[in-house]
Parts: sequence; C-alpha cells; structure tokens
Amino acid sequence: MGIQKARLGGVMGVWEAADRLEAMARELRAGSLGVAAGRVSVRLTPAVMLDVEIKATKRPDREGLDVRLSWSPHQPGEPGLRGEF
Repeated sequence: MGIQKARLGGVMGVWEAADRLEAMARELRAGSLGVAAGRVSVRLTPAVMLDVEIKATKRPDREGLDVRLSWSPHQPGEPGLRGEF
C-alpha cells in the first residue's frame, strides 16, 4: 500500500477546535483514529506507545501549538497491545 494522506485545516472557533481535538482523543483511546477531508479519508490504528512532540510558539504577531503523534504500525504476527492505556 502506498502513502495515504488526509489533511484537515481551516479557520474555526476555539470551542469547535477543542471539540474536534476531544473527539480525536476519544478515538485514540479506543484504538482507531480517522481523519477525513473531502473525499479522502485515512484510518489509523495507533500503537500503545507513541512518539509525542508538543511545541508552543509565541511571537508578537502570532501564537501556535503544534502537536505531533507518531508510531510504528502493528505488523501481522507481532504480539500487539492495543486499546486504552
């Protein structure tokens, strides 16, 4: 299988953004996370242990928060721990 990408972006209110992040966190805890943008969707199955990077930036004209989660996918035949942690 090749590389699949779905990118979601745009302007939204702080409450809508927080709701979207909370929904993604619930999916992450459940063991499967989906991202859909238009007709493109990607379903991910996170490992129990994730590489996490959180970066906060504050400048006079703009503030931002970058959150990156990554992991190696579960391979068939490997013992896998999935689910809530």
